[in-house]
Amino acid sequence: MNTLEFLTGFENDCLSFYKTLAAETTDPELRELYELLADTRTRHLGLLENMKGDALGDDLKSELTERAEHVINGCRMALFNHDLVKEMRNDRDGFEHVVHAEDEMIRLCEGMAKVETGEKVKALLDWFVRDEKRHLEEIEGIYEFVEAPHCFLEWGEFSNMRPL
Repeated sequence: MNTLEFLTGFENDCLSFYKTLAAETTDPELRELYELLADTRTRHLGLLENMKGDALGDDLKSELTERAEHVINGCRMALFNHDLVKEMRNDRDGFEHVVHAEDEMIRLCEGMAKVETGEKVKALLDWFVRDEKRHLEEIEGIYEFVEAPHCFLEWGEFSNMRPL
C-alpha cells in the first residue's frame, strides 16, 4: 500500500471523528473546540494531498503500511466506538481520548519508521511523526486556550474566603 494513502486515511478518520464530535455535542464551547480541531486536520490533509501530486507511487509502497491499514487504532477506533462518542458528547475531559488517539498513531508510525527498509517511506514516516507531534502540541494549546476561562485558583490565602 502507498504510505501517503495510509497517512491520508488516518487524517480522514480524525477529521470524521472531530466532525462527529462537533455535531453530537450540545456544549457550544466543545463544539468550537472540535471544529477548530477539524480545521487543523483539514489543513494537515491538504499538506498530504499536495505531497501526493509530487510523489512517485512505487517509491512509497510499503508492506508495513499494508499491515497497519488493517489495524483499527487511533481516531478510527474512537469513531467506531459509538459508546465513546456518546460519552464524549458533553464531557469536558473527553479531550483526553483525542490526545490518546493521536498519541497512539504517533507511536505506531514511529515504530514503523524504525523498521522500514525503504528510505523514502522511512523519511515520510519520520516527517509525519515530527509533524504529528507538533500537531499534538498545537491541539493541546487549542484545548488550553478554550478551557482557560474555566480554570481559576480559589484559595483562602488570596482573599477568596467565600466560593465564587
